[in-house]
Amino acid sequence: MTAGLSAASPPLGLLPYQSRLIDHLKGEDPDLWSWFASSRHPASQREDQKFELLKSTYRIERDTLPELYRAADNVAGQLGLQAPITIYQAQDPSGLGASLAYLPDELHLVLHGSLTTHLTPIELTGLIGHEFSHFLLWQAWNGELLIAHDLLMALTHDPQAHPAHFASLRLLQLYNEIFCDRGSLLAAQDLNAVVSLLVKIHTGVKDIEPESYLRQAVEIFSRGPAKTEGITHPEIFIRARAIKLWSENDPQCNNTIADMIESGADLQALDLLGQKVVANWTRRVIDLLLSHKWFQSDPVLAHARLYFDDYSPPSDSLTDLQLPTDMHLQETSIRNYFCYVLLDFVTADRDLDDPPLAAALQVAEIIGIKPRFCGLACQELRLRKNQLGKVDERKLAILQEADKSAASAP
Repeated sequence: MTAGLSAASPPLGLLPYQSRLIDHLKGEDPDLWSWFASSRHPASQREDQKFELLKSTYRIERDTLPELYRAADNVAGQLGLQAPITIYQAQDPSGLGASLAYLPDELHLVLHGSLTTHLTPIELTGLIGHEFSHFLLWQAWNGELLIAHDLLMALTHDPQAHPAHFASLRLLQLYNEIFCDRGSLLAAQDLNAVVSLLVKIHTGVKDIEPESYLRQAVEIFSRGPAKTEGITHPEIFIRARAIKLWSENDPQCNNTIADMIESGADLQALDLLGQKVVANWTRRVIDLLLSHKWFQSDPVLAHARLYFDDYSPPSDSLTDLQLPTDMHLQETSIRNYFCYVLLDFVTADRDLDDPPLAAALQVAEIIGIKPRFCGLACQELRLRKNQLGKVDERKLAILQEADKSAASAP
């Protein structure tokens, strides 16, 4: 059992993105992961953090607000946390909210603004549940989510940081808030209280009709897909929809949340996991092209190994029926990328003549980018539309003839 937790199994499960990111970071660079896992929170740093809290807040003693501490104790029990609790009031009165000053094995909750007058007791319980869930995230699962967070934070502070590092940290922070909203509901046991809490914190409005705001969120999504533009926190309407779906045990809950949090990323703004997905699609597209034996010439294979240095072509003809379903090509930049991947292979070995273009047209049709591919092919290959059209009309015959010739070659 991990220190600070009263049970080996947390009462909440990680979201799929959080688990996948941990696995990816551990697998990509085990030595870097091990280094971050072994060098966290020395005793001197803990004392410095406590001293900063004393300087910047008013520490609330248990006998000053016993009902607040009772609520905090109850929430800690519901979340399976077993750690001493200290509550503080921030000196800066602007805004409403709360934050967790994370220290291993200790719960330090900082309140911002006049929460006890703006929030009902059940809403305050939900707020405590949200903040204590951040502690659960860092302490449970062997602290691996905290390791992932610290590792990404360090990478983003490196002058050589890749945009994927920033994108991954952003998505992790967004998903952490979704997770902690679930902790809020677990503590409050009242969906309306959690929604009301979110709206009050972010608007300052004291009287909220949560059912009205949930209808407002439904109206937003009724006008089409909506995705977050948040950096550290999703928008309230997204969080309200996410927690409502989870409260209803919607079987598509996590997929719907992923659409709101992850979808629509530009090629240059992909996170580490997004890059891995696109790389997998790329390999499968190349496999489809190079499943034709005649396409496996030395120049073409050399070009394929510029994408994947360990690339080996399929040994037999290949049909990837799942690929069109797996690929999500809504973003223009990603559609264009795959068009240019196909064009790369069309031109990799000019001695092959028309069959590479026929194969590329076939694959473009399979994955749903044929109109864009045709436009770029005419532009980049300096083809007239009727020239391309003739190859397109005869592509199956061209491929069958090329396959037959390759099969009969000595």
